[in-house]
Amino acid sequence: MVGILVQEVMTDRFQKIDIDAPLSEAIGIFEKEDPDLILVFDGNLYKGVLTQDLIVRSHLKWDPTRAKVRDVYKTAPVIKPDEDLSKAAKLMMEVDLRSLPVGESKAEIIGVINDMELLRRITQEEFGKRKVEEFMTKDVITLRPEDTVAKAFATMRDNAISRIPVVNEEGKLEGLVTLHDLIIRFIKPRFRAQYGEISGEKIPPFSMPLRDVMMRGVITISPEATLREAVDTMMENNIDGLIVVDENNRVKGVLTVKDMLLPISRMVEKEARFYLQLGGDASVLSDFTRERIIEDVKRFVDGYEELLGQEGIIYLYIRRFNERFRGVHLYQARMRVVTDRGIFVATGETWGAIQAVHDALRAIEKQILQKAELEKDTRYYKRFLERMGLD
Repeated sequence: MVGILVQEVMTDRFQKIDIDAPLSEAIGIFEKEDPDLILVFDGNLYKGVLTQDLIVRSHLKWDPTRAKVRDVYKTAPVIKPDEDLSKAAKLMMEVDLRSLPVGESKAEIIGVINDMELLRRITQEEFGKRKVEEFMTKDVITLRPEDTVAKAFATMRDNAISRIPVVNEEGKLEGLVTLHDLIIRFIKPRFRAQYGEISGEKIPPFSMPLRDVMMRGVITISPEATLREAVDTMMENNIDGLIVVDENNRVKGVLTVKDMLLPISRMVEKEARFYLQLGGDASVLSDFTRERIIEDVKRFVDGYEELLGQEGIIYLYIRRFNERFRGVHLYQARMRVVTDRGIFVATGETWGAIQAVHDALRAIEKQILQKAELEKDTRYYKRFLERMGLD
């Protein structure tokens, strides 16, 4: 517990929209007001939220000229005004949202709380004096200026990340590419062309080198800077992540809002060490399948507690394909486990969501056991040999 209540940080100003409103109306609100999110209502009853990222990604599935808010919105919990900020951070991590509605119930919404205001308030305390290097992700994936947009998309997909620093041969920062920017510039025009919204306009090829599309003049921060300085920099520049560089401009890490929310969220209950974030087509899963997947992942984490470390986030992106075999859909499960002991990434693809997740977990397990063997952890040697088929 941090001892600060949600009502001290929340704002009573928020945008709302009806669940049956056309998606174009929501797009207009974002363009005019630029809110973090729009609260979705069915009459006077709160139903969920709509974000710009959800709309951007919806363009890959829906005709934006016909889609309604109900086609795109996402359910999200309501947090009470007298809850501790650590509880708000925990919920944000669990549902992967930057803002949450505040109220006593779904029929009594009184405001919203966003992650940056939460962090700004908490970093005014002792927590804000801690160094960036304590919380940054040090195992940074980078690309070169000559790499292509296609490679950037593939790297983001395979590693479940949304930003990649672009560095030269000496490891010095040259630019930055983000998934949001790439979708806007390369995916959205292709979708619009399918519906005749654009004609005769040249659509940039995926073979374009990153030097031609990357963001230059990247906002950076030093590993020795404080979290308070990091949050101030993010708020001043309206960004949710910073590239961490040394005095020679070499990339040393990445610090995101989630990196700072995680330790705050753990103040709620000490036993909550890992958070699972479900994305993609997870919303189409049955309650039984979703609960089974959550339970299987929890059992996996508990089984490798000593090797996975003290805390982390598990990103699980589930994709359902149209193909079926005996009535069962083909699923792909892309998993990224980020812990204080390392990062593990794997993909499982087979018939049925539960089995696809199991395949990804088995691949992660092999990586964990291989790492344990490489580190000469003899306690796991026999299990490692068995899993690798070498016993």
